[in-house]
Amino acid sequence: MTHKKILVINPNTSADMTATIAAAAQAAAQCDTHVDVITNTAGPRSIEGFFDEVLSTASLLEILIREEHNYDAFIIACFSAHPAVIAGKEAISKPVIGIFESSCLLACLLGSRFGIVTTSARWEPLLDEGVRQIGLESRCAGVISSGLSVLDLDEKSAQEVEDMLLQASRKIVQEKGAEVLCLGCAGMAGLSEKLTCQLHIPVVDPVASAVKMAEALVYQNLTTSKTGAYRPVDPRETIGLSPVLAGVYEGRSC
Repeated sequence: MTHKKILVINPNTSADMTATIAAAAQAAAQCDTHVDVITNTAGPRSIEGFFDEVLSTASLLEILIREEHNYDAFIIACFSAHPAVIAGKEAISKPVIGIFESSCLLACLLGSRFGIVTTSARWEPLLDEGVRQIGLESRCAGVISSGLSVLDLDEKSAQEVEDMLLQASRKIVQEKGAEVLCLGCAGMAGLSEKLTCQLHIPVVDPVASAVKMAEALVYQNLTTSKTGAYRPVDPRETIGLSPVLAGVYEGRSC
């Protein structure tokens, strides 16, 4: 059997976080799946809000377009309703998966209500809105901040990170009735088993869930529908775009 290839892209520019994502992604992949993990080529070191997401999108789209014919599926490793996921589905024909949506969908298979443990409090309203966008508001018990920043996940001790996540997790389970938890940042990848043992409920790893969902699509030869919202971009003139992005409007790919 020919090996299938998946490209995981860290949308921020932190090499340390890319290493964390790579370890989780490669551990989750089956033996006949080849997984590459790369860092975005431009943007902030961490993504902490809407502005950061938008700044990171153009370079992410360029990577997707350039690499479309080299991989069978793509994963954007940001736990949010990242605009590059939606735009990527429109720009290329291969599956483009975000770790946010894949985690939430998987959580819905494991319990009637899921909760999200995120980093800073700034993410609580952003992820509330993201849950509404993907139509799972009725299944979500809530979003809770751990008090950690994105960069804290690499810079604080492993024990301190685990303790802060555990404290927030217990609160959303006890106060909001979450039956399943989603770890709400790519930098939390690899921590789900420890938290599952402590909490005695399923805890979904954001990177692993996306890898397994990408494999499911690839091995069933399923691709993004191009008949509705994600139909190809209509040709038109552009000004000031890179050749890669301009090519989408000209009906050509790299």
